[in-house]
Amino acid sequence: MTASNVESNLLASLDAVRERSGTVVVTCRYRCATGSEFGGEWRGVPVGPLLDGAPPDTTHLRVESADGYRAHVAVREALDAVVATERLDGPADGLPRLVGPGFDSSQAVRDLAALAPVALPPDADPVPGAVGGDGSEPGGE
Repeated sequence: MTASNVESNLLASLDAVRERSGTVVVTCRYRCATGSEFGGEWRGVPVGPLLDGAPPDTTHLRVESADGYRAHVAVREALDAVVATERLDGPADGLPRLVGPGFDSSQAVRDLAALAPVALPPDADPVPGAVGGDGSEPGGE
């Protein structure tokens, strides 16, 4: 792990970014591993401006839910994502939620608790799931 793996929750600046950048609406559809589909239209804070203070070697965002589920999203994909604080076309359960075009369903994390910049090696293949009992990242980091 590199120095930029130091804990830094970008959600702490969510209100400030909302004041500065406003909100956007995004429509996304996902296919779960079970084959079922879900999607919707969400309003929230764009992730791009949240990354303004991230270390320059950041390659991914580590996304963590309130129940400890973790996934990683490459910065290039995260730039079009939204921290949704409102669902416009359905039940508002699971908010806040990270949603973005091009995400797979494992990256559309609900009940978002943390969004942290990390620098992963080029050959890293972060596997979504719960944090290991030793605090390691999924996939053996």
